[in-house]
Formats: sequence, structure tokens, C-alpha cells
Amino acid sequence: MANFEGLNSITLNPGDELPPLAAGRMRLYNMRFCPFANRSVLYISKKKLPVEVINVNLKEKPDWFVQRNPLGKVPMIEHDGKVVFESLIVNEYLDELFPETAILPTDPFERAQQKILVERLSSIQAAFFAFMMNKDGDYTQAIESMEKALANAESLLVDDFYGGKTTGYADFAVWPIFERFPAITLNPKIGVKEFPGAKYPKLSAYIERMKQQPEVKAVMKPVELHEKFLKSAWIEKNPDYNLGI
Repeated sequence: MANFEGLNSITLNPGDELPPLAAGRMRLYNMRFCPFANRSVLYISKKKLPVEVINVNLKEKPDWFVQRNPLGKVPMIEHDGKVVFESLIVNEYLDELFPETAILPTDPFERAQQKILVERLSSIQAAFFAFMMNKDGDYTQAIESMEKALANAESLLVDDFYGGKTTGYADFAVWPIFERFPAITLNPKIGVKEFPGAKYPKLSAYIERMKQQPEVKAVMKPVELHEKFLKSAWIEKNPDYNLGI
């Protein structure tokens, strides 16, 4: 996408030099497969903000990254000598910094409702990571958690999007997990053949609508690529940050 410079650039590792950041430019520190960083990538895509992207090795972090961000997590925004991190905080910061393209509603109650939705949809995230962290090969509980989370998400979807008639703050918080979840269908050991499945018609339609949004189409990755990365990170314990480049 035109407003991103380096979105799919090679990941920088310890010992790699950090390029200087020009005055007035905004930089996003990212990891190409991180669902939390993806929240801010989507936000920036929707807002059409010009950003320079630095992809970072999160397993072996460069010193210059940890010096800027003691938590060592992405996403992180840097501009004008200022640093902000944590995905939801970054997104709210971007709305405050660029109010002309604000995604959060201006009405305080509606803003609060979007934030509440993010909390109520958090079970989707927990269910996804239950599959990733499974150690014994029995996915029964993970599947039960997924079904409960999907039923909850289905009940909370009362319009075209969680943001209403257009994509909003809550959509960009939860979509990165929805984008990655179908990767479990590619693992025959799990036994889930489709996602989200016929039991969730509103979610199925929502996912198809999301895939057609310009800000989503511009940055989403094929499910097969997500599956390969998840395998490298969670099974092989050697994340391949440069897959697909």
C-alpha cells in the first residue's frame, strides 16, 4: 500500500544497524505476523497515514529496540523523538494525533461502547492461543473454548461490522485473530475443517465483508502463510520472520 514504506521488509536482528529516522517522519516497529502489531497496521491502513516500517526480531531483540521499548513488544510508534507502544494505546494515540481521520467515535458513550466491545470479544483471542499453546495434542478443550467464543462474537455482531455500518476500532482489534484462525483448519491433527462454520452465519458474512475492505485487502496475508509461520514459531520454536518475502 502506498502509505507504507517497508511493510514487508527484511526483519532486523541483533547487530543490524537501525536506519536513521528523518525529521517529521513516523516509524512503525512491527513484526509481520504479530496479530497485535497487525491491529495498528490496519489502523494506519484505514487512516492512510504515511509511515516507515521497521520489522523486528522479537525472539532475539536488537538493543536499539529494547532501549526504546523496555517491554520489547510491537507495535511501537516513533516520531519527533517520542515513542508510544501497546496496540490499543497506539491506535487511540493515532486518532488523537490525526483527528481528521479518527476511527473511534467522537461521542464519549459511543467511544466507550467500542472499547467495551474489544473487552467482550477478548475470548476470541484467548481461544486462538489455546490452540497455539496446546502441548498434549488433545484439542477438545480448545475447540470448546473456540465454540463459546464464536457464539459470543456472533451474538455481539448486530450490524455489518462491530464498528457499525463501517469498520471501526473494535473491528481492527479483533480482525487479526479472525484472519489467523483459519490456519487451524490446515492442521489435520486438530480436526477443525472449517472456520467459523455454518453455525455462525453472521460471522461468516462478516469475515467475507472484512476481506473486501480496502484497508484489510491491502495488508492481509494468505492463510497458508500464517499456518507456516505459526508452525515455525509454536512447534519448531524457530520463527521464520521473513516468510513470503
